[in-house]
Amino acid sequence: MPETGATAALRDVHAALILRFGRRVRSDERRKAPEWMMVQGLIGSRMPSEASSAVADGVLARLGSWDVVAALALDRLTAELKGVRFPNQSAKRVHDVLGAIVAQRGRVDLSHLAAMETGAAMAWLETLPGLGRKIAAQVMNASTLCRRALVLDTHHLRILARMGLIGPRDDTRSAYDHIMPLLPPEWTAADIDEHHALMKELGRTHCKPKTLICETCPALPWCETGRARVAVIQPAAA
Repeated sequence: MPETGATAALRDVHAALILRFGRRVRSDERRKAPEWMMVQGLIGSRMPSEASSAVADGVLARLGSWDVVAALALDRLTAELKGVRFPNQSAKRVHDVLGAIVAQRGRVDLSHLAAMETGAAMAWLETLPGLGRKIAAQVMNASTLCRRALVLDTHHLRILARMGLIGPRDDTRSAYDHIMPLLPPEWTAADIDEHHALMKELGRTHCKPKTLICETCPALPWCETGRARVAVIQPAAA
């Protein structure tokens, strides 16, 4: 398949972000089991990943296994998750998802995903209650499974829309289906993971929801929105 302009743009943006922010390579020690990664994703709504990771680590250390967590009453699980931003909502999500896995697998065990093709494994994960494309991709890409699946958070979606690579109303599923075939074919799962981290950093520092710092943005040459804004600002400042 011929390479598209979008593929070249993604490759070039990735290189520019590395130059600006440095490498964002996840070490093998930071790759957790798929079950841990799933729970961390379920409880991490609107909070730094470092904070939700600390809560997931704490729960597992105190209770010993995800099977014990799955057996907790909802109110007890809510108390265990008091460190997250939305403990009631997060507890319900974890309770429902772990319960569904136990009902199907007999215990909280995602080892069967290793033998599945990535798309089929993600489709299986998305049958779990309240588990969408972002967390499914996170389980497949950022865990020890280390598969080619792009995690798309709100930062990443916002940047892609402003670049003109997805529509402004595209949700995570449609954006994923559109962008995955455009990723450089030589990118490994680790490259895709790093790209997600770099785009998140860009969203935190330059391409914010309401404040856009386009003039010094490393992705400016490839961004439709940024180029249009700078073209308006520069003549006015001259």
